[in-house]
Amino acid sequence: MSDGQFDSYIVAVQKECPDADSETIAAAFLKYQEDFKIPPQDSMRSIIRSLNSSKSVPSSRSNRSSSSTPRATKKVERLSELKADDKEIEIEVEIISHNLREQTIRGEQKQIAFGLLEDNPWAENGDKNRWEYKDWAPSPNLAPGSIVRLEGVSVNEYQGKMSLNINQSSRVVVIREGTRTVVAPGEAQDIAALPSDGYVCVVGRVLSSREDQIHKKDGSGSIDIVRGRLADESGTIGFLSWEPFSHEVGALLKIDGAQVRTFRDTPELNFGRTTKIELFHDKNFADTDTLSKQTVLTISDLRDGSRDVDTVVQITEWAKRTFTKDGVEKYLWSGQIADPTGRCRMSAWEDLPIDENNLPLTVRLKGVRVRAWQGIPDITVDNAGQVEILETSPWEDDVDFSTQTIEVALNELATGASRVGVSTEAIVVSVREDSGFIQRCTECRRVLRDGHCATHDANAGNTDVRMRLVMDDGLASMSLLINKEGSLGLLAMTEDELSSEINSNGQLDFVQTLRSKMLGRNIRASGRTIVDEQGGMMLADSAELVEEDAEMKATEIRAQWGAN
Repeated sequence: MSDGQFDSYIVAVQKECPDADSETIAAAFLKYQEDFKIPPQDSMRSIIRSLNSSKSVPSSRSNRSSSSTPRATKKVERLSELKADDKEIEIEVEIISHNLREQTIRGEQKQIAFGLLEDNPWAENGDKNRWEYKDWAPSPNLAPGSIVRLEGVSVNEYQGKMSLNINQSSRVVVIREGTRTVVAPGEAQDIAALPSDGYVCVVGRVLSSREDQIHKKDGSGSIDIVRGRLADESGTIGFLSWEPFSHEVGALLKIDGAQVRTFRDTPELNFGRTTKIELFHDKNFADTDTLSKQTVLTISDLRDGSRDVDTVVQITEWAKRTFTKDGVEKYLWSGQIADPTGRCRMSAWEDLPIDENNLPLTVRLKGVRVRAWQGIPDITVDNAGQVEILETSPWEDDVDFSTQTIEVALNELATGASRVGVSTEAIVVSVREDSGFIQRCTECRRVLRDGHCATHDANAGNTDVRMRLVMDDGLASMSLLINKEGSLGLLAMTEDELSSEINSNGQLDFVQTLRSKMLGRNIRASGRTIVDEQGGMMLADSAELVEEDAEMKATEIRAQWGAN
């Protein structure tokens, strides 16, 4: 059946499993290769493990008693197919994290394992669901990064949240060996080095702590929680405790079994029933005042979803607007803020001691939160107590932040947060075919496709001009979308001249001309960036081709390599 392609591997397997026949082994290799795209050298260990497991003496872990009546198995591919009362489930998942813990159960100390798992394990970029799990008889087969088939597991529901129980009678079959780095249980990690998910152990000092509530989506009530912030010398991170948290600000804690969850773009520690929190003693650990300085962020540091943020900014614009919600008139104050690293927006839900006729004004914001709008951070102030007006600025008074543009390397923009008021320089590596004239929806300004808007259907459209390029600095690439004013400036044309050229020579010839002029050339662009899971894009309101000084470039290269 395999044309002898697995012969050498079959011989190797039979040395470990002499009772296994060659056809069974070949079929297993073929399944791994065709169904899971795993080559034989990588699947051999899993096949040996599976064969040894199938012939092993029945145990309380892997097999139910022969005298018991077999239960109906519910085979599923996705966690979303499961219900709160489901039992005897079979599903293939990837183990994201795996942590061991000593826990008292019915007065007896027992070791259990817990962590995160994910369905749809063979899809590289597909939609995946992630659940917590608890293993009541820790299996050595549950390693981070491994893909396993769970047989005989059950669903557990707590406060509307579902997880999987791997019971003593459950079976764990390894399909692919683990590939993730394993951190020893109880080993504290630096806050700055925490992963984006999984269970961790940290040592940190409490910088803030306040009681809060989360309202259930179904309107059935609310859950009391505690929010706050921890810090060590490497960085800071917010936390959310689902259990009572009575530790005061300044307390140094060792927290084991905290779960890292990412809210929007910001990781956060979650404390639950299995989280172990105890006072920690280290006379050399940084004090509260020293660590508090780390929470003072610049605008370039802001991330969507951040909480308890302290920052110093200059307010350059401020206005009040009125809107109606559920028949009630409400107010929102908003404006533009800036610092030496960039610009963004700020909003407030109550009147602040800010005179819009006396701007710019420097303020210290304390404990504010960050939400993104169109990819750009927007600081939200909930009450006036979070705002302190400063008599003097920490920067030069004559700096006009409202018009400043910050020069930032392209690779830094592509890997950082979305920013406003930035400029960068890179090489043009692509000119897209839809550069030139476009039609925008008269309702939402989306670009029309064959005269249709994705939201508003057929549309007459409004004419606009844009350029679509891709730029690269050797370390990263980013899409460059230049608006009408910037495009016409880059082309050194009026709109009528551009229209005449395209009408005379055609769109294809126009794009080819652009490519001959721009590809391989340096371009400097200014505007704002949007960075998300799809990559980075600069929305530029100005751009220009940069003429390089060949002699100066050669001098820089010689200096870089230490040549004379």
